Amino acid sequence: MDYVIAMFEYRPYVVALVVAFWVIAGAERGFRRAGIWFVTGTLIGWLVEFSSTRNGFPFGDYVYHEALFPEELWIGGVPLFASLSFACLTYLGYSIAYTLLSGMRFGERGLERIENREVAISVPVLLLATAIITWMDLVLDPVTHLGEYWGLGSLYHYDPPGIHFDVPLSNYGGWLFTSFAIVAVNQQIERFTIRSSEEMRGAYRLPFQPLLCLMADFGQYLFMIGVLFYLMGSDHVPSDTPLVGILISTLLIAAGYVVGVGTLLKRALPSPSSGPEAGEVMS
Repeated sequence: MDYVIAMFEYRPYVVALVVAFWVIAGAERGFRRAGIWFVTGTLIGWLVEFSSTRNGFPFGDYVYHEALFPEELWIGGVPLFASLSFACLTYLGYSIAYTLLSGMRFGERGLERIENREVAISVPVLLLATAIITWMDLVLDPVTHLGEYWGLGSLYHYDPPGIHFDVPLSNYGGWLFTSFAIVAVNQQIERFTIRSSEEMRGAYRLPFQPLLCLMADFGQYLFMIGVLFYLMGSDHVPSDTPLVGILISTLLIAAGYVVGVGTLLKRALPSPSSGPEAGEVMS
């Protein structure tokens, strides 16, 4: 119980990410299928970090500072909250990719995703999801690497430091590998457990449901940009820290995300002429 309290106290952004996962995945997949993703994503996330902190595969060589965080739950030298993040972030990327490639329509209860089993388990969704998830990490890791200055704490360090603001390029290769693995495993589970598109309904409906995954994902970009502006106004950050460079990189990556996803979103959204009849109330 103390570990749970510590997560709420020290990792509120991770708690928010987990809550967002269960709200969105529950609406899109139902709690059973959401639970399968949560367990498999967390387990694979833990396995790759356990491996990388011992032999450098797949993220490269890095070391967690476990001794600095005795209040939190560590499993084999890997913090539990980091493994949970893999499950949540990969699901957001997958949900976005599936929504963009499957398309949307206006139904009786408003805007909804077109559920299509063959699209959901397809290779294009797998590849697009992997790209979206890894693209996000191009922003996450340079900022989390500065965690000792904004509340994350001095959680880890790369040995040796890499060329992308101390993050090695192998880290992003590791995210490609891990994202691909988590999405592919869940697609294969769906392939053998879901027989038709009708079985893919969620536990409940939310307003503008197909867009929630996009909002949650872009919220990660905004959060990291906000952290960088906070750090630029802080007196505790060493003067030789390349905050301006990280901010410029983050803004460019976020802009690329908006352009790329926005282009696909425009194609996925239904045309105004396909909307409900006049007078029909949308949720």
